[in-house]
Parts: sequence; structure tokens; C-alpha cells
Amino acid sequence: MPKEITVGLDGSPESLSAARWAAREAQLRGLPLRLLHLWILPPMTAQRIRREDEQAVAAERLLQDAEAGLRAQYPDVLITTQLLPADTPAALLPAAPDAELLVLGSQGLGTVRGYLLGSLGLHTVAQSDRPVVLVRAYEQPIGTKSPAARSGAVAVGVSLRQGYDGALEFAFDAANRRAVPLLAVHAAGHRPSVITREHPPGTTAQEADRQALAEALLPWRESYPDVHVVEHVSPDGPARAVVDIAIGAGLLVVGRGGYRTGPAPRIGPVAHAAIHHAACPVAVIPHD
Repeated sequence: MPKEITVGLDGSPESLSAARWAAREAQLRGLPLRLLHLWILPPMTAQRIRREDEQAVAAERLLQDAEAGLRAQYPDVLITTQLLPADTPAALLPAAPDAELLVLGSQGLGTVRGYLLGSLGLHTVAQSDRPVVLVRAYEQPIGTKSPAARSGAVAVGVSLRQGYDGALEFAFDAANRRAVPLLAVHAAGHRPSVITREHPPGTTAQEADRQALAEALLPWRESYPDVHVVEHVSPDGPARAVVDIAIGAGLLVVGRGGYRTGPAPRIGPVAHAAIHHAACPVAVIPHD
């Protein structure tokens, strides 16, 4: 079945920015775009039917207006809309089985909820088996060029102690499609270096980390020879390193660990810091 890009839309500035970003990504990938409004049903009451009718009209108008604005800016992108009544925010992932990429709005630093869709965004990032991109709000109305589409480099955090192929594949592909440089950072922090027996005697921790990063990137450089790569080993911790390298970038790519069950979903400190502190859109990639 054909893949698509799915964006959650609720009318907030964050979700409208996410829709613009998703439309441009659909154009870059040659994929259709689906605008999905997840409508959480209230408990059954005597007034529920009337409320549902009113909310349905408003939701349909929201989707129609967003679709019209995006079609004007991206006439070559196939756009569909879906209004989905649901009893729980967790319905988003099952509602998007054909999504190659999920896109949500992010409120970033200084919010109580963390994401425009409340717990939905956090659960989606934690549980998704596909990449999730979170986009901040911008001033422009839908139908105008978004700063999220600026030509800044793609930045990627590379953990040499965990799986990183998924994040690197996404980052190299994104940089190649955008024809922009790729900034790859590994955070050495205060943890032990990756010095192995293959390193000659006298190799410093920083030199070993640089060599390990270069080796990790080599097969991807060969697969994407047109992508200019800048490598950087940061002395900071991973969370600080990815936030710093994202300054001025057009997209930050980070990985996350497997989902852990419990009352609160966990995405790991690096992904958490990136989403809440990075000023650019953030792609969170599940580790293999």
C-alpha cells in the first residue's frame, strides 16, 4: 500500500506550522499528505449529540481551510483530510497505519503539557515505530512560506554506544533531498571514551571518539556522496550537544530508545531535551 505523510491538526498555531512543514516534506519525498484531526469524544451525556454536531462542523471547516491553503502553496502534493472521532488520544497511531512519517506541533520550552496535543504527543513519540517530527509555531498563516522550510543544515546526534543507523539514514536522506550540509555530533561528555584495541597506543579519548564517529559515518558518506558532512565531537553531554548543534539548523534528528510501559511514556533525556529546547523542527527516530 502506498505510503503517506500524516500530520495531526487541531487548529493551533503549532499544528498549522506542522502542516506546512509536512506539506513541504511530502513535496520533497513525492508522497501524499493526510491532514488528520483527532476528535476526542466526551463521555456520553444527554447533550453529547448536540455538542458532537457543533464540533463536527467546526472540525470539518478547520480541515477544509487548511487543505485549501496548502493546495495553493503546494499544488503538486496530493492532500486528503480525515476527521477521526476517538475515545482516547492513543488512537492516532492506529489511525495512521500507512504513515511513513508522523508530524505534530510542539510547544517546546516553557509549557506544562509539552506538546500541543497534550499527552498525545509524548505517547506518540514514545510508542511510534516510525519517525515523528515535532514542529514549533510560527507567525505566518497557512499558505505562506514557513521559516521551518529555511535552507539550514540538517543536524544529527550520533550515539556511538547505541544503535544509530536509523537516525543517520533519516538525516542523510533529509540533507540529500534538501541539498544542504549535514552536521553530525557525538557527545563525549564525561563518560569513558570508545578507545579499543584497534587504536594505537597513546590515542587520546577525543581522538578515539573522532575516529569512531568517522567510521560510523563512512558507509553513509559513500551512499550519499553529494552530502557535505561536518563532524564534531562535543565535550558536553548528549542533551546539551544536540541542542547546541541545532542552532541555525533547519532540522535536528535524534534517536530514542525502546518504549517502556508505565504511567508516563519515556523517550530518553536526549530526545526530551531536543524537543523542548531546540529551536528547529525535531525528528525523533526509534532505535533499531
